Amino acid sequence: MKIEMIGLNHRSAGLSLRERAAVSPEALPDLLQRLVGHPNIEGAVVLSTCNRAELYLSPTYHFDEAELRGLYADACGLTDDEAQTAYVYRDSAAVNQLFRVTSGLDSQMLGEIQILAQVKTAYGTALELAGTNAILNKLFTHAIFCGKKVRTRTAISQGAVSVAYAAIELAQRLFRKLDEKNILLVGAGETTRLAAKYLADAGGANWRVSNRTQERASEFASTIGAQVASFPPAPEDLSWADIVVCATAAPGAVIQAEPAKAALRSRKRPLLFLDLAVPRDVDPELSRHDEVYLYTVDDFQELVAANIKSREKEAVRAEEIVEKEVAEFSEWYRQNRIAPSLQQLQSALESIRLTELENQAKHFRPEDLSELDKFSKSLMKKVTSLIVANMRRASTDGSDLTLARAIAVAFAGKDQQAIEEILEKLNHELSH
Repeated sequence: MKIEMIGLNHRSAGLSLRERAAVSPEALPDLLQRLVGHPNIEGAVVLSTCNRAELYLSPTYHFDEAELRGLYADACGLTDDEAQTAYVYRDSAAVNQLFRVTSGLDSQMLGEIQILAQVKTAYGTALELAGTNAILNKLFTHAIFCGKKVRTRTAISQGAVSVAYAAIELAQRLFRKLDEKNILLVGAGETTRLAAKYLADAGGANWRVSNRTQERASEFASTIGAQVASFPPAPEDLSWADIVVCATAAPGAVIQAEPAKAALRSRKRPLLFLDLAVPRDVDPELSRHDEVYLYTVDDFQELVAANIKSREKEAVRAEEIVEKEVAEFSEWYRQNRIAPSLQQLQSALESIRLTELENQAKHFRPEDLSELDKFSKSLMKKVTSLIVANMRRASTDGSDLTLARAIAVAFAGKDQQAIEEILEKLNHELSH
């Protein structure tokens, strides 16, 4: 098998190195053109995400590892020393790596679903830019199939495994539909932005942003089409909101009980506080209000821990599926690799059959020749199958090809040398 991959991910490299290795969409066409223009590369796919930068290659012959690392350094703009930290997988190990990636087994968040779409995009781009070949086309379509199979037959992607996502799941259970709910975001950091993304995916569309720094509040608000609110949130902002997500770095409560209660007196609908900050942003006294639902980080930690443990159990089943799919792809690769030689063998044997049929025709009545033709075709088909089956066994158990050669000798006649050459070629292909 001749498939190679080299790359960096969240386990092998820090964020700064991964950022330098990342390939932008604008740079991708030129990179793919350079890769497939290499004399030893027949096809290439570049998978570049926030957590990985991987090259999948279909080479004419296996690269020397130093040459492969040099190629990776050039492709991703790294130094030779930085490229030394990249991992290299060849053949079935490279197939296994890609199948584990699409299945969410190689993700920073076990079972994440986004990577499957990212692999589809990477493959689609390479296909559109004529960067792939038949081997990579089969590899990536099978990998995408494997990723889908893992997610439909296991629960590896089910259940929140981050506090922010668990909080949004709770909001969905409480309100069901979020498209008409007013959402107040307090803070403009990573946690708040992540929660906003999950809320938007769930239908959230009406936003206000409150942050200590007005400039950051405006920048964040512009990305989601929100209004900028005062900091701390004014009573009218709390009165307007249905969901309040808080995740600031303030040393004490940003939303105090007494001012907030004054804003809540005129409300006749529930208000959900998702306090994702440590220390807490919302005064716990507010939970005493009848129409207030207040949840903090501690309320989600146990759920997240249980979901992570559940995903880890499902990962065992996912690995079994991946192992089976890698074996199936390897068998396809082997069949595809020997197909031209099998056609040569069948052509040579068919030539022998026709010659012998012509030589023996004078010994049969004309009306019997049709049956003789059918008989000889059937016999040659069985002979070919027997040769190939014997060679497959020989290639896997290390035995010689005595039976195959004996059959060839018996049927080859003057074409014995040609048959022997084809058999040698098949033996080499089945063994590599």
